[in-house]
Amino acid sequence: MFIDLSTYMLADSTYSNADIVIFSIPYDGTTSFKPGARDGGKSIREASWGLESYSPILDKDLTEINFCDLKDLDIYGSQKDIFNMIENEVKRILKDNKKICIFGGEHSITYPIVKGIKEEYDDFVVVQFDAHADLRDEYLGNKFSHACVMRRVREINNKVFQFGIRSGDKEEWEFIKKNNIYLKSTLPSKEDIEYIKELNLPVYLTVDIDVLDPAYAPGTGTPEPGGYSSRELFNSLYLFKDLDIIGFDIVEVAPIYDIANITAITAAKIARELLLIL
Repeated sequence: MFIDLSTYMLADSTYSNADIVIFSIPYDGTTSFKPGARDGGKSIREASWGLESYSPILDKDLTEINFCDLKDLDIYGSQKDIFNMIENEVKRILKDNKKICIFGGEHSITYPIVKGIKEEYDDFVVVQFDAHADLRDEYLGNKFSHACVMRRVREINNKVFQFGIRSGDKEEWEFIKKNNIYLKSTLPSKEDIEYIKELNLPVYLTVDIDVLDPAYAPGTGTPEPGGYSSRELFNSLYLFKDLDIIGFDIVEVAPIYDIANITAITAAKIARELLLIL
């Protein structure tokens, strides 16, 4: 079998036949600590070939689904230009009645993704797994920094649920309290899932790899101690399997800081499980 390391494993459907479309966004222009997430998509794809295609938990195999990989989105220009490109690509894919799997890149890319979703879905839920609240109004003079992404997302769609959050500045925590934001440092409970399920809306998941403790995901630009274990994150994601998930992103994988590809292989497995859940 020919192995194309530039694509996610077994993503061999054509675009027209695919139910799920993968693409990646090699952008880390607002990274505030350690850059390198622009190469996250490449590392996730390469690591995926070290996995089995079958998920024993879900009892499903990647060979049973139709999905394709468009590789890196060709981006250029200013941040505004790049965000417009991302938004338009998301709209194009959703308009063709397909679901999306997106590899970052840094977390700021979730904002134009959500903008694109908003064009196709009147109402939906965003679920964030992250170490950081990402609720600053601006950071280093940029209102569209990765440190502000969920603040901007909430301006588009305020049905946001945040899990794993254990870091943020004072302004963010005051904003959280003032606005009664649904934010937890803990794992999502079955009660959380039931509440989301009762909304009866499509769900978009955004997974910042730094939701994991650095012991499980050292390859990221802003590691934060005290996070989930890999098993805890997977068990949390399985809770969403009966919801109407329209897509997901996995962001902030920075292979330059990875150790023995721990982070990349974990991200690749997250992608496998979510692709099978979709």
